[in-house]
Amino acid sequence: MKLASSLFAAIITLALSGCIINVNGASAGPLDHQKKQIQIEAAGIDTFVANTGAGDLKIQGVTGLTQITVVADIYTYGDIKADLTLEKSGSNAKLVAEFDSNINFSRSPYIDLTIQVPADMILKIDDGSGDIEIKNVSANIELEDGSGDLSIQGGHNLSITDGSGSVSITNTTGKLTLEDGSGSINLNGIGGDTSIDDGSGDMTVTNVNGHVVIDDGSGDIEVDNTKGLSIVEAGSGDLSVDNINGSVSMN
Repeated sequence: MKLASSLFAAIITLALSGCIINVNGASAGPLDHQKKQIQIEAAGIDTFVANTGAGDLKIQGVTGLTQITVVADIYTYGDIKADLTLEKSGSNAKLVAEFDSNINFSRSPYIDLTIQVPADMILKIDDGSGDIEIKNVSANIELEDGSGDLSIQGGHNLSITDGSGSVSITNTTGKLTLEDGSGSINLNGIGGDTSIDDGSGDMTVTNVNGHVVIDDGSGDIEVDNTKGLSIVEAGSGDLSVDNINGSVSMN
């Protein structure tokens, strides 16, 4: 009998290892809410690295700020706990805010984040889903986003990869590289050369202090006031071009 019990336990352990665990919600009512705040000293840190899952993300740069502060609104149910940590690693501050990816949730827990960082701190963000808003950061920004609307006001050199959702980027001081899947794009006041690889959605590009390169699948394109323009592919949709102060090429 003991041998049979041990064998059964071994089979259960083997079956669970490496598989996705299904977790059912007790009801369809509202998710439980919990607010947490974590912070670390910003001294000696030049880069903020974040790995975030589902939920809205707001990042504000503050000139002269001496601490990095994260306020998390956690929405979950049952005993499902969030993985929420903020730690210093060398010259990086590393934030993790997500739920276990091995769990198949019947209801979708999420974490809304409001973050303050020094204005001159570099950002490296890997986000799952939810809207993103970044304001008043003067440093470089690297962002990989799954889905949700994206709004950035400020930043120096930007490298953005976006899955779906509208994109609005304004008032940068450096170059911009944007790879977008679907959703409208609005770029205004970009400080340097700009490269756009877009799947679908209307695009408006205005007031760029550099050469603009566009490779587009579908959607209307409007370009006004740049230092040059190259259209690699315009796809389908109307094209409007005005006030190009440099070379123009269209394939």
